[in-house]
This record gives sequence, C-alpha cells and structure tokens, in this order.
Amino acid sequence: MYLDRLTYRNDIFKGFDGRCRLISCVVLIMAIVNATAVLVLIGVIVIGMLVLFRDLRITLLRLLPVNVIALALWLPVLFGLKAGAVFLYTLRINAAALVYMGFIIPMSISAIASSLVTLKVPGKLVVLLVLTYRDIFLLFDRFLTAQKSMRLRTTIYNHPHQWRTLSAVFASAIASAVFRSKHIWTALTLRGFDGTFPVTVAFTWRKRDTALLAISIACAVLVLLKG
Repeated sequence: MYLDRLTYRNDIFKGFDGRCRLISCVVLIMAIVNATAVLVLIGVIVIGMLVLFRDLRITLLRLLPVNVIALALWLPVLFGLKAGAVFLYTLRINAAALVYMGFIIPMSISAIASSLVTLKVPGKLVVLLVLTYRDIFLLFDRFLTAQKSMRLRTTIYNHPHQWRTLSAVFASAIASAVFRSKHIWTALTLRGFDGTFPVTVAFTWRKRDTALLAISIACAVLVLLKG
C-alpha cells in the first residue's frame, strides 16, 4: 500500500499509556490554537521537527498535504486580509500537525480506538472512526488498482477524454464502496458485532505517564502565557 511509506518507524513515546498520549495531544493542541506569539509557534515547530527527526522525510511528506490545504487560507490575502494573520494560522496548523504526528500517528488504529473507549468516548464515534479509517484505505487501494489497469492499457493523461475516464473510475470506486457497505455490515453482524468497539489493548497507567501528562500541561500553560 502506498500510504505504508508514510508509516513512522520510530516512536519516541512508545511504551506510554495510550490514554496519556491522547490527553497530552489534546491539551497541547488546545494551547497551540489559542497561541498568538509567532516565536512561540515557531519554537513548537522546531521542537516537533527535532522530536521527529529520525523520520524527518516521512514528517515532511505528511506536512505537504497539510500545507496544500493551508494555501487556501492565503487566498483572502488577495482581497485585503492581513498576511500576518494568515501566517499565524499557518504556523498554528503546522505546530498542531506536528504534535499530532508525534503523539497519535505512530499508534495503531486499534490502540487509538481502545484508548478512546477507555476514556468514555461515545462508542458510536469510535466505531465510525475505525470503519472510516478502514474504508479510506480500501477506497484508495481500489482507485490505485483501477489507475494501474488504465496505465497498462496505455492510457496517457494528456487529453480531456482520458481525464474524464479517470474521473469515471474514481466515481465508480466510490459507488462500489457504498454497495460494499451492506456486505461489511453483514460480515460484522455474523461475527457478533453489537455496535461497540471491544477494548483490545491492555492499559497500565505508570508514573512516567503521569510525568508526561504533567510536562504536557506545563508546556501548554507556558505556550498560553508566552502567547
């Protein structure tokens, strides 16, 4: 799978309780989105890059779509919006993304879901998260398979007709995903699915988890005070 190339191989928070990682991530992101000091946000980005330095290439590849989306924020600048405000939003987006990449991205989807269930997050939201995650990968694989078959048939995207064909393939992949949802529900029901996500990971809150959460809260307060 193409997205496997963006999988982190080094997890600096490996061994910490998943609940601690989730809470720490939320606390830090809440502080980042309320920060107003440019230097503080740049400092968070630099620290995040240093933490993820061993997987720097993967981090930069993951930041690429984040900044492509952030480019949309710069369009109002053409109509009089101050560039300084947009630059501040861009820094917040990158800082929050780096915090998320450090704490959450290296975790498996089952560990994330189990942590959310243990934290009493509504079960329907957890199930929706897991199924969405699974279907996105299936849809992406199906689209890549169709695109590969088109290339084997010497399809070259240099004519509007070929691009219309590619869009039709993408629409077909989405439509098939809708029809496949019924089969997925039947398969889940036959396996005894009752609408809740079972906790598959054992959690043990240790002293280091308390220390990490305390450090995260202290950093969040510092960001708010300096910002």
